[in-house]
Amino acid sequence: MKRFRREGPAGTLIYAELETGLTFAQIAKRSAHEKQDRNRKNARKAYDAVLRFRERVHCSSRDADVMNEKLERLRTDLAELGEDI
Repeated sequence: MKRFRREGPAGTLIYAELETGLTFAQIAKRSAHEKQDRNRKNARKAYDAVLRFRERVHCSSRDADVMNEKLERLRTDLAELGEDI
């Protein structure tokens, strides 16, 4: 699995939000309705935060590819959970 190098505070934020969002999305997929909604919403907040801050991160093309792969996986998970993205 490719790793994102998390350069600077913005890079650390992006990495943390992506990992957190992916975790919430996976939990939502396995949860009952009430917990699923809460976890889906938290995953969406992480997705939105990444979109808001990713332009502030200057990274190599390899790291940008890793970030985009994780962001696409999160987007796909959210769509599967019923989010309108």
